[in-house]
Amino acid sequence: MPFWGLRTKTTPSPASSDLCNQCHQKPVYIEPDGSRHPYCGRACAKKAQGTAPSACVLRGCRATGKPAFSYFCSDEHGKQAVSLGQAQGCEICRELPRATGDLCLACDRKFPGVRLKELPSSSAAFRDLRTQFIAEWDGLNPAPPKVDKIFQICTPRDIRARHDAYRSKQRAAREIRMFHSAQCICDLGTKGPILCDFKSCGICMVVKSSFHEFAFGEKYNEGRFGPGIYSYRNPSLADAHATSATTTPYRVMLVCDASVSSGVPDLQSLFLPNADAIVPAFIFMYSF
Repeated sequence: MPFWGLRTKTTPSPASSDLCNQCHQKPVYIEPDGSRHPYCGRACAKKAQGTAPSACVLRGCRATGKPAFSYFCSDEHGKQAVSLGQAQGCEICRELPRATGDLCLACDRKFPGVRLKELPSSSAAFRDLRTQFIAEWDGLNPAPPKVDKIFQICTPRDIRARHDAYRSKQRAAREIRMFHSAQCICDLGTKGPILCDFKSCGICMVVKSSFHEFAFGEKYNEGRFGPGIYSYRNPSLADAHATSATTTPYRVMLVCDASVSSGVPDLQSLFLPNADAIVPAFIFMYSF
């Protein structure tokens, strides 16, 4: 896999260790006694176990859990788990358990496409992501930027499935956190978590297509290694490509999850020829 970069950086990545090992988007579940789980909830824990038959996620039920019911034996047991507080409810219907991001399987099918969700600045996920962003920032200006807002990108199931399929074909694949930026001609972040429809907006086009389309309908970025996707471990390098509209106080950057083989070193920059190798996970709005 092509890559480039002159320096390595071994700064710890707190957000990586505090996010779910399965969906890589939500914080891990923490018990009242402080013990940490590797996953954000039961649904992701079941997904990580593979396809081997297992019991219904509802406590006390010994029937076989089914992927069609988010690893409960039926929709009724899924609803019971939500009402009993054993599973988080869908953000839309509030009845069925979450399966894809914040939605249940049924609502995910009814409302396709990318959705954005603003992370509260007081949340653990916001603090961890901000810490990682500042820790990785290594620019000429010694003062790192201020992280003003973070939007979580709720990726459609088909996009996530393509990424998982790509990762499964890689030799000893691993996920790394990368940063990508481009021109943002809209006032993203000033009117809530809403993407624009301008074809010339490099940020919104990438988020909506998950790197399958860039500004002006281009299919790739052009760079030193030819057409593909260029991202950076150091966000200050990605910032060099950020262009903001005059109607917003923010600069905008994407935080992405890239799947690479074990042979790729931890360099500052990464080139990927395949859009399925990388998915946008968060949008950062920041200022100096």
